[in-house]
Amino acid sequence: MEFRLRDYEGEEIAAALPRVPALDHPLAPCPFSSSQSQGVAGCEKVDFDDPLRVRTTDVAECVEDGKHVDGDLRRILSSEDGHLSTKEWALFKSSLMQKFSCSNMISVSFTSDILARNSKEYKTLADMHMEELDDPEMVVREEKKVITRQEYVSRLQELKGEISQAWRADDRIKALKLSIKVARLLLDTSGFQFYPTLFVLVIDIMDMLGDLVWERIKRKAEYADDGTLIYSLPEKFQSADICSEAKETCYNWFCKIGSIRELLPRIYLELAILRCWRFLGDNFLLNLQRLAMMMRGVADPLASAFCHLYMAHCARTLHPIDIGYLIMSLSNIGILLQRIIVDKETFNSHYYKNKKMLISLMEPAIEWIMKCIFMDGYQKSGNLISKFGIGGNLLQSTWNIPCISVILHCLLKQLPAEVVSNNALEIAELFEKTIDISLDQHFNYRLLGNKLCESHPPVPSAGPVLDKVIQVISQYNNLNEYLIVADAYLDIILQYSMDYYLSVIFDGILKRAKIKRADENELESLQSVLVKLVDHFDALEDAFALNHFLEILDLLYGSARDITSMHILLKATRTGHVCDPRAIQFLFEISQALHDSIDISNTNDDYQQRAFLITRFVHLVDFGAEIERHLTFLIECRAAFHHIDELKDTLVHLSNNLAVKAIKDTDKYLSFLKSCLAFNEVTIPSISNSIRCMTLYLETAEVALFGGLDSHAEGLVNSAINCLQCLNITAGFHKSVDVDQILSLTCKMCSLLVMIPGIHEEGIAFFARSLISVLNYQSSTSSRIKVKIFCAVIFLSASLSQYRLPYHAINAEYLSRLWAMISYSMESHPTIKSFHPSPLLLFRIWMMLLEKNLIWLHEEAWLLKLVIAYSHVLTEVVNYF
Repeated sequence: MEFRLRDYEGEEIAAALPRVPALDHPLAPCPFSSSQSQGVAGCEKVDFDDPLRVRTTDVAECVEDGKHVDGDLRRILSSEDGHLSTKEWALFKSSLMQKFSCSNMISVSFTSDILARNSKEYKTLADMHMEELDDPEMVVREEKKVITRQEYVSRLQELKGEISQAWRADDRIKALKLSIKVARLLLDTSGFQFYPTLFVLVIDIMDMLGDLVWERIKRKAEYADDGTLIYSLPEKFQSADICSEAKETCYNWFCKIGSIRELLPRIYLELAILRCWRFLGDNFLLNLQRLAMMMRGVADPLASAFCHLYMAHCARTLHPIDIGYLIMSLSNIGILLQRIIVDKETFNSHYYKNKKMLISLMEPAIEWIMKCIFMDGYQKSGNLISKFGIGGNLLQSTWNIPCISVILHCLLKQLPAEVVSNNALEIAELFEKTIDISLDQHFNYRLLGNKLCESHPPVPSAGPVLDKVIQVISQYNNLNEYLIVADAYLDIILQYSMDYYLSVIFDGILKRAKIKRADENELESLQSVLVKLVDHFDALEDAFALNHFLEILDLLYGSARDITSMHILLKATRTGHVCDPRAIQFLFEISQALHDSIDISNTNDDYQQRAFLITRFVHLVDFGAEIERHLTFLIECRAAFHHIDELKDTLVHLSNNLAVKAIKDTDKYLSFLKSCLAFNEVTIPSISNSIRCMTLYLETAEVALFGGLDSHAEGLVNSAINCLQCLNITAGFHKSVDVDQILSLTCKMCSLLVMIPGIHEEGIAFFARSLISVLNYQSSTSSRIKVKIFCAVIFLSASLSQYRLPYHAINAEYLSRLWAMISYSMESHPTIKSFHPSPLLLFRIWMMLLEKNLIWLHEEAWLLKLVIAYSHVLTEVVNYF
C-alpha cells in the first residue's frame, strides 16, 4: 500500500490569498481635508497605541522582507535587554507618573513652537542642510505659558505620530528635527511635579526613534539595495560582521546628533541610538564614560538626575560588564545634592520646602541607578560592597560617592539582609554622620530595622544596635517618627525577649501620645505594633499583662481599632475555651465596640467576618460550674449584640446546653430550667428567619420535655406551628433546601407530638388539627408537599391509637397529665367512649386526602404500604360505623 506524496508548502502557496503592502495602519484614524481636491493624499495619519502593532518595526520595510522580518519580530518580542526586564522598566515608568501627580494646569517657561499645533511647513530634503538641525539664532524665551496637562500629553502623542509618519515617508531629517524639539522640552524644569510625567512621555518618543534607526541600519547590514538578503546577523553580532555601507550610515547618524548645539537634547538623542554603537565597535565603555562626563555640564539638578536615569536604562542594551559609568552617575548626582543641601537659601522656609520636593523627585533616579549596580547580585560583583565602604570604613568609599542620606537610603535598599545584619552597628553609626535635608533619618532607621528582621541568621550585634536606636528615637518629639522606627525593631525585640526595650518603647509611646491625638499615619503604626504583640504571645493573657498594653490599645479609634480588635478576637478564638473572667470581660468589651460600628445596611464581607468572630467568641466562653453566671452572660450578649441574627441562634443553643447540664448535674434544677426556657422564649421571636425560629422552638421543646415541663413544651410547639403558618412552603418559592428542611421539621414535630398529644382544654387532636389547618391555609402548596405532611399526621395518629404507648416517659407528672388529657377527650365524645379517639381522627384525615384527590395509589406505592400497616385501625373504624 502506497501513500500519495503531497507538497504541503506548494499547496499553501497556491491557496494563499494575494497580499498587498499597507503603508498605513488600517485602524489609524484618517481625517480628510475639507478640500475635495486633496482626496486621500490629504489624509494625515495620527499615531496611537495599538496592542496588535509592534511600534519598533518599520511597517513599510516589514512587508518587503517577508518571512525574514517575522524572525526579527520574534527576536524583538522575546528578547530581554539586560538583567532588569522590560516589564520592570514599564512598571517603574508607571510608578513615576502615579507618584508625582500634578495639577491640571501646567505653567511652562520654556516655550517653543513644538507645542503649537499650527507649526510651519518644513523644507524639502534637497533644501535642508545640517544647519537646519540646530538654529544658531534660537533664543530661549522665558515668557510663561499655561496649558492643561491633557493638552500637553495630547500634543506629545501627536508629535509621536508625526515623527512616525515622516519616517515612513523617508523624510528622516524632519523626524530627527521633531525629535530634537521634543528632547528640548526636558530643559524646562519649572513644573516640578509634572517633570517625571514629561520625562516618561519624551523618552517614549526617544525610544521609538532609536528603534527606527536601529532597524534601518540593521536592514542595510543584512539586505542589498534591491532587497536581496546578504547576511543574517546573529543576535550577538560583532562590528566585524557589519558591512561598510551600514557603518557609514550609522556613523552619519551619530554625526548628525553630535552637531546639535544644546547639550541636553544632544545627550538624549545619542542615548536613544546608543545601542547602534554595536555596528561601529565592540568597546562601549568609553562611550558610556564620555556621556557620563558630558552630563556634568547639565547644571539643573532635576534634569541631570533624569538624564543619568535614561542613560542607565539605555546602557542595558549594550550589556556592559563594568559599572564605572553608573558609579560616575551617582557621584555626579551626589555633587548636585551637596550643592542643594549647603545652599544658603536653606534658611528660607519656602525654598526649604521646594528643596525637599526637588530631592524627592531626584530620588527615583538614584534608586534605579543603584538597582542597576546590584542587578547581578553582590556575590558576582567581587569587591563591590567594599568599594561602597561596607565592611570597612563606610566614610572612605573608593568611588568617592558623597555620603548623603538619600543615597545611603537607596544603597541600603539594595544590600542583602545578611550584609546589613553583619554591619548593622557600623551602618547605624553612619546614620548619625549623614544628617541632612535630603531624607529624614527615621526612614533610614526604619529601613535598617526591616532589613535586620529579614535576616535569617541571628543579628550578631542586636543589643548594641538597639541601644543606639533607642538613644536616637528618645530624642524624637514626633509620635509618628517614634512609632515608625519602633515598629521596625519590634520583631527583633520580641525574638530575643528584650523586655526592657519593650517597656522603654511603650513608655515613649504613651509620653508622646499625651501631647495630641494620634492621626491616621500614627494609628497605622500603632495598629502594627499591637498586632505584632498579639501574634507573638501564645496566650492573650500574656499580652494583656504587659505594662501599658491596654492603655496603648485605648489610643486607637476608627478602623484601626476595629482591625486590631478583630485580630485579637481571631487570636482568642484559636486557643480553645475562654475561661479567665478578666479575658472574658475584655473580649466582651472589644466585641461590643465591633458590633456598635457595624453598618447593618451593608452586609458585606466585613460584616460577615465580624459576626463570625463575635459569635465564635460567645460560643467559646466557659464559666465552668457557674451556670447561673453563664446564663447572665448570655443575657448580656443578647442585649449587646442585637444586630447579629447568627449570634441569637448560638445563644439559644448555649441556653439549652446549660439547661441540659443543670438537669443532669443538679437536683434542684427546676427554677434554672424555667429561666433558660424563658430566655429562649424571648430570644427566638427576635430572629428574622422563620425556619430557624421553628428549629429553635422544637429544640427548646425537647429540652422542656426532658425536664418534665410539658406545659412549656406545649407552648413552644404551638409557636413552631405558628412559624410554619408564616412560611410560604410553595415549591419553587423557596430553595429546594428550604422546602426539604421545612418538611423535615414538620415530620420532627409530628414525632415530638407523640409525647405532647394536645392541650388539655382543646383535646388530644389539637395539634394535628392545627397542622391540617395550616395546610388548608397554604392554598398554593403543592400536592407532593401536602401528601408528605398529611402522611406524617397519619403516622402520628396511628401511634397515638396504640393501646400501649410507644415511648417511655420517666416523669410521673407528665404521664398523669397525658392520661388526664385522653380522659377529657373521651368524655367530650360520649358516643365513642369505648374507642380511643385517634382511630377516628385517622379516618377523617384519610377521607380528607381522598376527597381532595391528593392520593393516587397507583403512583404512590408507599401510601399503599401505609394503609396495609394500619389496616387494623381502619377496620376498627369501619366496624364501628
